[in-house]
Amino acid sequence: MKHILLLCAACLTSGLLHAQRLQGHFEGSLQTPQGDLPILFHFGQHGDTPTNTMDSPAQGAYGIPVQRVHYGSDGKLTIEMPQIRFRYDGVIRNDSLIEGTVTQAGQSLPLNLKRIAGKVAAASRPGTPQPPFPYREEEVSITAADSIRLAGTLVLPEGEGPFPAIVLITGSGAQNRDEEMWNYRPFFMIADALARQGFATLRMDDRGTGRSGGRHATTTLQTAADDAGRALDYLRSRREIDTARIGLAGHSMGGTIAFRIAARRPQDVACVISLAGAATPGKEMMKTQCRKALLSLLPAEKATRLAGLYDRLYDTMASSLPLDSIRERSLPVMTDIWKDLGMFAEALHDSLPEKTRAGNARQLIRQTLSAETVSIVQYDPSDDLHRVVCPIWAAGGDKDLQVITADNLQAIRTLTQGNPHVTTRTYPGLNHLFLPSQTGLPTEYPTLKGNFSPQVLQDMTEWLRQTLL
Repeated sequence: MKHILLLCAACLTSGLLHAQRLQGHFEGSLQTPQGDLPILFHFGQHGDTPTNTMDSPAQGAYGIPVQRVHYGSDGKLTIEMPQIRFRYDGVIRNDSLIEGTVTQAGQSLPLNLKRIAGKVAAASRPGTPQPPFPYREEEVSITAADSIRLAGTLVLPEGEGPFPAIVLITGSGAQNRDEEMWNYRPFFMIADALARQGFATLRMDDRGTGRSGGRHATTTLQTAADDAGRALDYLRSRREIDTARIGLAGHSMGGTIAFRIAARRPQDVACVISLAGAATPGKEMMKTQCRKALLSLLPAEKATRLAGLYDRLYDTMASSLPLDSIRERSLPVMTDIWKDLGMFAEALHDSLPEKTRAGNARQLIRQTLSAETVSIVQYDPSDDLHRVVCPIWAAGGDKDLQVITADNLQAIRTLTQGNPHVTTRTYPGLNHLFLPSQTGLPTEYPTLKGNFSPQVLQDMTEWLRQTLL
């Protein structure tokens, strides 16, 4: 999933008199260990105010406001986006070429920018529903347990109701209400399909994302579960909703959260849909997905060596220590991983003073080991799954390398043996995002041009009709 921090628009703090020097669109590509990462800058002017933005299409991020631009002598150009620790130092060679270097998170990479004719739009997705829609959409606001305001969209079918309803629960990372990435909007697709069959839905922006308040950096699996519980409460408060027919549908971590809520609120949850939801202990899930991904990307010897390092890392993360202590204890093995992968070489270079290297490593590990990731590693869903008594529909793609479908569907069947209403489905050729895929690797995600599987939508909707209507 994407982890892009969108910035607030800000006026330029320097170089304003020279802002007219660059106008138009410039494109380049960073050569990263994970592959090429296209970057686009769009320089414009609205009256006296510069309108400079950046796109990272492979990460699904468009129109990110550039906070500071400075034009120096001899054609020097500096672009800064402090909140994502991004800096570009370049030299304007002519009207069509800028040569320079990007520095972010302690890593520096060359980036030459060439003028292009126009702005590159996000790729269209075949089958994405277009207006007019045969249902009503309402912007809603929910207050979390700690008074944070959460924003979302309530979709109500045509008619008077009361309607059966589904709470959609996002996966890990900072997700908006549509789980949007690379112009792919799976939760919008699901909400649209369900509304056309008579189901209301509620989908929410995560904390610190979209129109929701708070900070995503402090979010854990438990926080996200509490917020989803508040969304359930909100649906129960609406007169248009049949409170006896409210289900939960979650993707990835959201599927795990759906099981957690259903186990603890059996009277309030009529059914659970798990889309690639994890049912194995977080530590083991992480170790398995990491090993499979490494073996797909690297020579066997190096993959095995790195997998051993990651096993040590996840064992440390699974401890019951405070987050700062886990980060401190993870430093040595994480530094070995970075060096083995050849990443962050500048930040950890042996020629730097030891104090500087240590400071850089601690800063990098704070970014790598988030509160959410640690909470996922520490969580074992087995006890909650044992207690789910409502009907369950669980699905995954056989190309999924993030939540291994065979392992997790088997765990769901085993842990819910006392529940007679459990359906599991494996879909050939689909990855973790329920997109048609060749390899299933996350590095492939930005290149995929399909849409959420129509077969999964059809099967899920039909199961819901049989279960709740």
